[in-house]
Amino acid sequence: MAKNSRRWFFPIVLFLQRSSCSWMMYIDIDEFVYSPSWSNLTQPSKSLLPSMLPNLEEDDNVAQISIPCYEFGPSNQKEHPTKGVIQGYNCRRRTENRHKSIVLLSAVDNSLLNVIHHFKLKTGYNVKKLNVFEMVVNHYKFQAWPEFKAKFRRRVSTYVVDWTKPSNLGSNDRTPGLGYSPVEPIGWKSKFCEVYDNGLKDLTHTWSIVEFVAPSEYQMPWLN
Repeated sequence: MAKNSRRWFFPIVLFLQRSSCSWMMYIDIDEFVYSPSWSNLTQPSKSLLPSMLPNLEEDDNVAQISIPCYEFGPSNQKEHPTKGVIQGYNCRRRTENRHKSIVLLSAVDNSLLNVIHHFKLKTGYNVKKLNVFEMVVNHYKFQAWPEFKAKFRRRVSTYVVDWTKPSNLGSNDRTPGLGYSPVEPIGWKSKFCEVYDNGLKDLTHTWSIVEFVAPSEYQMPWLN
């Protein structure tokens, strides 16, 4: 979805859902949020994410939390991993890039002004920036080339009107080294790999995967 479209789409969703929920998270379909503090838990719980939300009275009227985001690379995958993105992609860039947010809907300014993933708040409310030890978003952005190529063909945004046109080549929305032609760059499968990060991979393995006799043979329970 184009950034201009998302800029207007977010307020529409907020308006339509404000009577059905108090807090709303804004992340993309290829992003997953978790807390490293959950690593010792053997089972998931619906209370985990709500437990991370601020208490307005105790947390200085914090009504929006900003979550750091890591971008993962192809992780030596040549095609879409059969076990899914969380299990298949485990190598990322070293530093975080951008932030995503969870916002208290009643605290959003009446203007509904927003920068992608962040809303302007009413006077008296504050934003809290979390660190990567509290909560983090894994963005599986640079996937195996066949998947990323499909994304390239349909990608449109405010700052890059069309990836296939040689305009604004320095934009952060463009993939480094890709240019404006959907041709696989040399060494694509090993690009954007600076740190191996198995945090969410190991956590979901513990929570969701059924082990079989052979250690290397496992699958998600819903595939049984």
